[in-house]
Amino acid sequence: MVAAEDVGVKRGRVKRIGIEPIDLLPSTISSILSVVRHALGMVLDVRDVRDSMNIDEPKRLEEVYFLPIENGFVKEGDLLGVIKVFILGKEPELRMVENQLSKREIKIAYTNGGIRRTAVKVSEMWYRRWHLAEWIPLISDEDVNVKKGNPILIRISSIEIPGNTIPVPLFIMRNAYGIVLDLHLHGRPKKIEENRTVSEVLFMPVFDGEVQRGDILGVLNVYNVSVGERSKSLMKYLLRSFKGNLVYWKGDEVLRKEFEIKPFHFKRSSMGRIEPVLAAESKELKADNLEVIKIEEIDFPAGTIVQPLIGTNGSGTLLDVFTKGPLKMVEDEKRVDRAVFLPYRDMEIREGDLLGMINVYHVTILYEPETLVLKHGGLFPMR
Repeated sequence: MVAAEDVGVKRGRVKRIGIEPIDLLPSTISSILSVVRHALGMVLDVRDVRDSMNIDEPKRLEEVYFLPIENGFVKEGDLLGVIKVFILGKEPELRMVENQLSKREIKIAYTNGGIRRTAVKVSEMWYRRWHLAEWIPLISDEDVNVKKGNPILIRISSIEIPGNTIPVPLFIMRNAYGIVLDLHLHGRPKKIEENRTVSEVLFMPVFDGEVQRGDILGVLNVYNVSVGERSKSLMKYLLRSFKGNLVYWKGDEVLRKEFEIKPFHFKRSSMGRIEPVLAAESKELKADNLEVIKIEEIDFPAGTIVQPLIGTNGSGTLLDVFTKGPLKMVEDEKRVDRAVFLPYRDMEIREGDLLGMINVYHVTILYEPETLVLKHGGLFPMR
């Protein structure tokens, strides 16, 4: 997604920015590729000029909703973000050929003692996801006060994201005070094929409070997308565990409980279902003011994960869903009754209105790798 105009942005104020048009095939769904791509912020959502939410129709994306984390100027030609496009239906490989991949020259804007821009040649790319992934917790490495609706970068215990993987924050709030919107890298952005070390996340507070060092801010799904030196990078995760504080609601009180996460992988189903998120109350909303909205309850069976879809509401973005109660494991049945919604304009939400759409996938947790490591760990040299 490449900016088609020069525009000034202010921290925390969502800005609609014109982009070079992107044409998508019928029967496709999209989501944002994680890891902030622009020095000044991240793309929250996209806008189809037809304002169509019909998946079966072709789409033409000409604008994005950009959340600045700093004041500054976006310039024409800047890379703002990347979207993943999933083709639904039979023979997706053949249908991908219909959509020829384009090449272009863009500017990458990144921080390195100030904002720097470098011109590079890039191209769209295809990839195949294995549907095998691992969970990695994102643990705060500092104490920081947070204020509802004010996005903030928070230091975390450094994690390495191996090359040939795609990171996706795990949906359904994992911290009582807010949501991990994205990962933040200092310096020049890296390709999917390269290893990346992450030491900060972009956190959107949903409630005022204090994040403490050791708190679990969220969890990262890391999906494998190609074959490579995967075993070496995988083994160091399987041979360790993570400790952090679960921060959750119990009634109107926020509690902390130390929790140990043992490493494991999961296999995601190649099939999913699309679920609408509908308001269960009417509410007046102000532009850029984050709101918690009651929704019609949604039950998720045991062993499911959720991913939000973009381009499903032209008035705001569904950031997450949750319930005020003890956190549930992916293996447990879950029920959510609240949504975190960021409006782009002053508006009224009415009971029954569509806030957004989510994709629900079934997953199977794979414990076998632990057994493999215990028996054959010596076969896998560590880096």
